[in-house]
Amino acid sequence: MRGISVIFLLVNCYWFCYEAFQQWNFTLGIINKILMNFQRTTGLFSSILWTKLFCVVFLALSCLGTKGVKEEKITWPKIWTVLFFGFVFFFLNWWLLVLPIGKIGVASLYIFTLSVGYICLLMGGVWMSRLLKNNLMDDVFNTENESFMQETRLMENEYSVNLPTRFYYKKKWNKGWINVVNPFRASMVLGTPGSGKSYAIVNNYIKQQIEKGFAMYIYDYKFPDLSEIAYNHLLNHLDAYKIKPQFYVINFDDPRKSHRCNPINPAFMTDISDAYESAYTIMLNLNRSWIQKQGDFFVESPIILLAAIIWFLKIYENGKFCTFPHAIEFLNRPYAQIFPILTSYDELANYLSPFMDAWEGGAQDQLQGQIASAKIPLSRMISPALYWVMTGDDFSLDINNPNEPKVLVVGNNPDRQNIYSAALGLYNSRIVKLINKKKQLKSSVIIDELPTIYFRGLDNLIATARSNKVAVCLGFQDFSQLTRDYGDKESSKHPILAAFV
Repeated sequence: MRGISVIFLLVNCYWFCYEAFQQWNFTLGIINKILMNFQRTTGLFSSILWTKLFCVVFLALSCLGTKGVKEEKITWPKIWTVLFFGFVFFFLNWWLLVLPIGKIGVASLYIFTLSVGYICLLMGGVWMSRLLKNNLMDDVFNTENESFMQETRLMENEYSVNLPTRFYYKKKWNKGWINVVNPFRASMVLGTPGSGKSYAIVNNYIKQQIEKGFAMYIYDYKFPDLSEIAYNHLLNHLDAYKIKPQFYVINFDDPRKSHRCNPINPAFMTDISDAYESAYTIMLNLNRSWIQKQGDFFVESPIILLAAIIWFLKIYENGKFCTFPHAIEFLNRPYAQIFPILTSYDELANYLSPFMDAWEGGAQDQLQGQIASAKIPLSRMISPALYWVMTGDDFSLDINNPNEPKVLVVGNNPDRQNIYSAALGLYNSRIVKLINKKKQLKSSVIIDELPTIYFRGLDNLIATARSNKVAVCLGFQDFSQLTRDYGDKESSKHPILAAFV
C-alpha cells in the first residue's frame, strides 16, 4: 500500500512539473504514453487534487498495518501538530506552481514542500496507528485494566512517614503518596536485591524521622551506607529536637571510628534471667542451626554456662569486670578453676548443677562436650578490636531517654558477618528491652537486611511497643530468606505481628 502511495506521489510531481523535468533531460517516452492514456480514460490529472487524494488514501491504509512498541513520548498533541503541518505542506502548496521564478525553481520548491508534507503525514499516521493499537486494541499486558487510582493526597502528622510515588492511570503518569500515618504499627519492606528497598523506603524513614525528632537505632549491614545518611541529615536538622541528640557508632572494623559500649552493663541487669537472655542471643547468633534446636541438651548447656559466667561477673566486685570480653576470657580458663568459683555463690550453685553432677560423677566426656559447645563458637570472637569496643562505656543503650536522646548506628561487615552478628545481636536484644518503656522519647528501630542477624525479642517489641511510641521498620528480600536463617518457628512470628505498609 505504501509503495502505491509513493507511486502516486512521484506521478504527481512528474505530471505537474513536466516542463522542469524536460529541462533536466529526465523524461521517459513510455511513461508519458501511459500517463496520457490514464488522463484520456479517467481524467486523473485534470485536477492536482486527485493524485494527492489517492496518495493519502493508500498512505492511510498502509499505516493501519503498522506494528510497533508503545512510546511514552508519542502524544495526541504531537500527532495533531505533525498532521496539521503535513496537510498544509502537502495539499496547500498548489500556488507554488504559478510563481514567476522559472520552471526549475517552481518545480524544486513544489517537490520539496510536497515531500515534507508527505513525510509529516506518514509520521502522524504511523504514530496514530501505533498509539491506537497499543492503547485500545493491543494491550497485551492488560496495563489499562490493571491500573487503578492511588492515593494522591499528602497526609502528614507529627509521626508520619510519607513516601512519594508515581503510578500509571488513565493513560498518563500521576504523582502520589504512600502515607504511613502510624509508623508505630511497624512496617515490613520486601524486595529482591537491587529493587530499591533502601533507596526508596529505608532512606526516607531515616531522613523523615530525624526531621521529626525521633531517637533512632539503625542496623547498617553495609556500613557506612546508612550511617552517612543518618549523620549528615542529623547535622542539618538538630533543631527538630528539644534536647540536642548525640550520634554514636558501633563499628568493629575500625575502632578508631567507633564509640565504646558495654552491652551487658551490670546497671541494666536486674536478674539472672537478663544474663540468660544475653547468653541466648550470643550463642544463637554464633550457631544459626541452634535456632531450630532450642531445648536440646547440647544447645541449652552452653547457654546456661555462659549465662552463669555473665551473672557471676555482674555480682563480683559490683560488676567491675562485667563485660562480654571478660566473659569469653573467663570461659576459656580450665574448668577445674571455673566451677569452684561459680558454685561458691549459692545463686549459681543450683543453676550449674548439671555440670557439677557430670564432674562429680566422672562423666568427663559429657562435661567436655558441654563446655566445648560454648568455647568453640565463642573463640571465633576473640579479637582486639571487638574487645576494645565492648569494654567501654562511652554511652548507654537507652537511646530514647528524653534527657539524653541518641541516634545509634551499628555497622556490620558482609565479609565478617558470622563473627560480628553475635556481638551486634547482643546490642539489639539489650536495646529492645531498654526502649520499650513508658514516658520515653518517640523512637525508631530500622533494621535493613534482617536475616543477617538474629534479633531476639523483635516480635515482642512489634507487638507491645506501639503504646510506647517505638516505630519498627524491617527490610529483607523474602520470607524464604527469613525462614532459612531463623527457622520455621521463629520466622512465623514476624509476618503475623508486623503490619505491612
